[in-house]
Amino acid sequence: MLHVELLYSISHCPPIIDLHIIFLILIRKLSIRDLRPVFGEQLRLHRVIIKKDDSKSEEESTLHNQKLPQIGDTYIDPFQPVNSSASTTKSVVKDYTELHSQIPLVNMDAIEDLHAQSSSSSSRSVPSNFVNMMAMQEACLRALIDPDQELSCKLWRQSPKALKNHYALDVEMACSGGHVPNTNAPGNSQVNSLLQLIKNPVNQSMRLINVKGHVPALSADPIGSCFIRQKLDEATTGEIVMLYKEITPHILTLATDVFPTYVIQKLLEHGPHVYFRILIANLMGHVLDLSLHLYGCRVIQKAFEISDIDQQIKMATELDCNLFKCICDQHANHAVQKCMECVQPQYIQFIYRRLCGKAKMLSTHPYGCHVVQKMLEFCKDPQIMDRFITEILDCVRELSVDPYGNYVVQYIVEHGGPRYRQIIMLKLAGSIVQMSHQKHSSKVIEKCLIYASYHDCKLAINEILSAGG
Repeated sequence: MLHVELLYSISHCPPIIDLHIIFLILIRKLSIRDLRPVFGEQLRLHRVIIKKDDSKSEEESTLHNQKLPQIGDTYIDPFQPVNSSASTTKSVVKDYTELHSQIPLVNMDAIEDLHAQSSSSSSRSVPSNFVNMMAMQEACLRALIDPDQELSCKLWRQSPKALKNHYALDVEMACSGGHVPNTNAPGNSQVNSLLQLIKNPVNQSMRLINVKGHVPALSADPIGSCFIRQKLDEATTGEIVMLYKEITPHILTLATDVFPTYVIQKLLEHGPHVYFRILIANLMGHVLDLSLHLYGCRVIQKAFEISDIDQQIKMATELDCNLFKCICDQHANHAVQKCMECVQPQYIQFIYRRLCGKAKMLSTHPYGCHVVQKMLEFCKDPQIMDRFITEILDCVRELSVDPYGNYVVQYIVEHGGPRYRQIIMLKLAGSIVQMSHQKHSSKVIEKCLIYASYHDCKLAINEILSAGG
């Protein structure tokens, strides 16, 4: 009801129309296109009201001095301009109600009374409680912009139910659901008090249950993060569940902050299974962005380690959408390596196949060379492996003198089969002495002398001795 009064007063107070439009744009995120139909009707706006209960509570009676229609818990959006006839209003409500058959019936009499009251009023006077209504609107706006303002949040929580229903999705999310409080903000006196208790050596017996309701804020503080990780080792199942319930709604924000990242990784090492599945499910759709982040990639790596195969495949699929960007990124390449390490190879064949044809390019890349070595270690498909290694052997001399490619050649010499070692020795024959003087290729020659067959080693040694003269 308070919201209807506010709109009624605004339709008769042109000086504040601009304020109202700005407020709508900020709070409801309406675009100019959404507001264009309103301008043609002189901004005389009314919200269609749904009646749930005919009884009027004592609280509502004391809140309102004017006779306004009964307000319920549900509203119909968007704003509709008031036309000249009540029949038009009825048709609009009827059409909307037919589209939403589960919504309670509309109180048509209340709507007509409101329309008649608006049409017959020739006065531009402001209701007596208009100042209070605007103050409440301002409090809601401040709470939305900065939820750490303690006073604004208190005003929001004390605001009438009708106003809460209207702005609930935006302001409640700003107050709690989608916002991680800054531990240094002036409104977080409780968090600061908890940090002081944690710092005090006398309070070594504090448990995680003592910080209930403040876990996200504490995890963003270096001392609070350390406290949570230490207490996790001795936490009860109830305390672990509490951590999951408080951290999961903020996981995307916490995963990109340095101190909460350590808490998340530690928490994922502890069950229960159903809760870490829920937490990992909240990462889905953001795996690529988190993998490219300095701290987010660590959370993704831990998720690959502990998640079930179905979630592993989903995360691998997200990485595959921009695979080469991930491989060549200083952070995301670790996520790709962890994927190869933790996911059974038969489930990520699509990743291995995409690397074929890119062996030389990846082997000479500072981050790609590590991914290539992981592929050589974990890929078990003989056809893919033979094709990929053949690409490397075709340019083995060039890779041997490369600052990064030489590590790939060394890996094949050490872990590849005798056939691949023999091919490498044949391709390097005649250049053994020259390559022995080069910084990077000398390491390849050293590996060859250690792991090659007796016959191949004998040929290499004879080449070196004959060159010496």
